[in-house]
Amino acid sequence: MVREFNWSGYKWSTQERWGQIHADKLYCWYNAKCVNVDEYNYLHLLTKRDPKKFKIQQDGSQTIIESPMSVGLISSKQMFGYGYFEIEAKLPTGPNLWPAFWMWSASSWPPEIDIFEGYTKNKNGYLKFNRFNPLGFWNIQSNFHFKDLKTGKNSNAKAKTHYFGFKNPTTNFIKYGLKYTSDEITIFYNGKAVRSLDKKLLPYFRDHKMNVIINNHFDSGVDTEKENYSDFTIKYFKYESL
Repeated sequence: MVREFNWSGYKWSTQERWGQIHADKLYCWYNAKCVNVDEYNYLHLLTKRDPKKFKIQQDGSQTIIESPMSVGLISSKQMFGYGYFEIEAKLPTGPNLWPAFWMWSASSWPPEIDIFEGYTKNKNGYLKFNRFNPLGFWNIQSNFHFKDLKTGKNSNAKAKTHYFGFKNPTTNFIKYGLKYTSDEITIFYNGKAVRSLDKKLLPYFRDHKMNVIINNHFDSGVDTEKENYSDFTIKYFKYESL
């Protein structure tokens, strides 16, 4: 079951533009039952074990696979131009989770802007010491993906963690924002600018309409035999045209 619904002033779908399952992540699928809005209008993106069979193309032929895990994802039906984007969210807890707030072009991939991707790995939370960036101790990363116009190859600006205080993002609501204009792309955590795209890379991102995605997810290390319930809670999404 796939559904469309209104939340925070915009229409959303409970699957990606290509469908309910990603060809490179067959261990989980996008489940509309993992997307709920409560009486306070908070969005809940869940994870749970819920096996489902899919027909996929593999090695030039059609085959049936069973995807054991399901996740909550929303994809904007509106494609957004330049502006300021923000959610306020409490991250899910549990092993091998991969929640994210990101966007990609309506016309191609890349470009992609990862406002954040969180990784719990084999822990229940996001605390992780990084000796190369000791203040970036929450394993919550930003990144920018683009196609090099000279080589035609896909590249990225490298994932980075950032300092945004000591409040645990699983027990506190944190604001994650993005300013996206023709001459500036800056990421904000709790109102503080934590990363700006190198101006040399701005041409790769100019004049694109963006599809906004908010999702809970698993990484490939998930134990697919366990229930693995989790709840990614989002107070709101907002967009201001710039």
